[in-house]
Amino acid sequence: MKKRIKLLLVCIVVLAVFAASPMGSYAMSLGVMKGYSIYNERNSFLNEKKIEIQMPSGDGWYPFVMTFNADDGFSAYVGCDRELTIMYNFPSFDLKKGCSRLYDASSAFYNSFYGAYAVNGRFGFDQEGNPLPQETALVPEYDFTKLVLRDLGMPGQKQVFDWRIQEISAEGDMAGFDSWIRIDARLTVNGVLHQPKEYLRNYIQYGKPGYPASEEFAPVEMKGRIYGRYFEEEDCSVFFYIVTSDTEVMEMCDRDILRKSKVVVKSK
Repeated sequence: MKKRIKLLLVCIVVLAVFAASPMGSYAMSLGVMKGYSIYNERNSFLNEKKIEIQMPSGDGWYPFVMTFNADDGFSAYVGCDRELTIMYNFPSFDLKKGCSRLYDASSAFYNSFYGAYAVNGRFGFDQEGNPLPQETALVPEYDFTKLVLRDLGMPGQKQVFDWRIQEISAEGDMAGFDSWIRIDARLTVNGVLHQPKEYLRNYIQYGKPGYPASEEFAPVEMKGRIYGRYFEEEDCSVFFYIVTSDTEVMEMCDRDILRKSKVVVKSK
């Protein structure tokens, strides 16, 4: 009996040490985010409409793309009743630091995200199918300011998100469908690097920042690219996106990830 108790105590200590280690942070992120993502995917309006967005990961990124259903805050933010499902990925973990390179200001992947937005209904396009780029920009703005920066402890009054459109062009075949619109933009947005707090919800997925921060949430000049299309039969707007400060990361993600993604309408 005493041997069993000792063994149990040893196991508890080992697990506690592992959980507090950099590898423990990564393991917790993988486990929690996988389960949470599956839950959100099953409860999304995309699942109800039998639409599946398939996106791979790639070099320099977290192992899998996650799904999150935004709450009613998005409708209030854009001023109309819309459901928003977000698919997203962020830079891979630095296993020595125990956190994502999302926080690494010296990395080409600093502050970078890619993924897809799905909005229930017509959004970002007028009734004739013409793009409404400023309306489209509200989606990444809401995502970055309300779901990333706010949940990392950045006060709303200090947030910066300046989206400047550079070019709008027609795009051909992508994700198994034609007639996409491409928007290239420059933006100034707060970087995520900051002094770690005691506990923040977003630390579960990204880990606590393990890099020195001389200035918290310092604004960064970045590049954004969005491919958008309105699916009329399904009454759904889909946008693939990449936001990064590095041109090579931008083009690599576009070529190896966004253009290898698929939209599958299962009802067809």
